[in-house]
Amino acid sequence: MSEVRLHIGGREVHPDWKILDIEERPEVDFVGDAACLSQFQDNSVKAIYASHVLEHFHYALNNELTNALKEWHRVLAPEGKLYISVPDLKVLCWLYLNPRLTPAERHYIMRIMFGGQTNEFDVHKVGFDVDTLAIYLQQAGFRKYEVVNRFDFLRIAVKLQFVIR
Repeated sequence: MSEVRLHIGGREVHPDWKILDIEERPEVDFVGDAACLSQFQDNSVKAIYASHVLEHFHYALNNELTNALKEWHRVLAPEGKLYISVPDLKVLCWLYLNPRLTPAERHYIMRIMFGGQTNEFDVHKVGFDVDTLAIYLQQAGFRKYEVVNRFDFLRIAVKLQFVIR
């Protein structure tokens, strides 16, 4: 199973990636909680891509965020890569304070900050910038990271992206 590339929270099917999500849908290969990858052995995953997943964990309560990252670290193969995309809270705050925005535009930015809240899983519990995300990554055992502008393999562009291992 060391060739598995795991897209946590994914919605877009890609031939090289398997999707894990907490909700069962036709495109989902593995149903489960992103914080508990017990269905995968240690060092068994070649890559993990998590786009807009980490902000759904409590940063302090039960150490959800750190424990989830530790679990991802556990399943990654020694040369494996972790690709993370999260909303950039610093940029969102700056945008929200722009006096030229309409109330509807500020509301849209607020939804990015706190989640769409369309169901119990669509709630954001933490915000990140480069430095705060690095703190949690280090606590989970990750030592090297690089901020990148985009990941081309899934054609998804977001504000803050890391390649880690």
